[in-house]
This record gives sequence, structure tokens and C-alpha cells, in this order.
Amino acid sequence: MTDNFTQNQQQLIEQLSRSSGGVNESSFVTSTGGKATGFVARVISKYDRNHYYVRIVEVGILGSVPIAMGDEFIAVNVAESFTAQGNLPAGTYVIIFKIGNYYCFYVPV
Repeated sequence: MTDNFTQNQQQLIEQLSRSSGGVNESSFVTSTGGKATGFVARVISKYDRNHYYVRIVEVGILGSVPIAMGDEFIAVNVAESFTAQGNLPAGTYVIIFKIGNYYCFYVPV
């Protein structure tokens, strides 16, 4: 029974992971309360190094301008070095995840 369970899990992982043309795409499933949800935000300005002021935006229907919501907060671009000044331009839209006590996003510059 354990072998059958392992095979079924491996097949499920293969179905959730798709690859084509050298680009891998992965999906993941979480339960309610899993807290792996992301949200869209817009970079307002640089704070320090790879930290930026961002503001949550609500994405509407196709062709509409995203609407800013709430206050600005600080998020970290983990694609940039922690020791050098960041170069991400203001106005960039990012997907933010909360990891521990930090809001993080990944945007190569």
C-alpha cells in the first residue's frame, strides 16, 4: 500500500508541474489558512538597499487602471543584493508574499 501511495503522489506532482520550451512552471495547492497567497502591489519609491515602499493595488477588469488601496509599507526585493543599492524603478507592479515578518517579492533588474 505504501508503494502505491508513493506512486500516486509522484504522479500528482508530475501533473502539477508542467514544462515546455525550457521553462518550468509549477503549481501548488494549499489548504485554507495555509497563508501562501500573494497580492499585487506597486512600487512607490526606494527605502534603502533592496527595500522599497509599496502600496497594494486592486486589479480590475481588463484594460482598467489598477486602483491603489491602503497605506504604503516596506517590502524586500529578494532578487537584488542585500548589500548594494537597489535599482527597481517606481511604478513597477509586483506580486508580494508575506514570509515570516517580511513582505517579499522577486523582480530581477
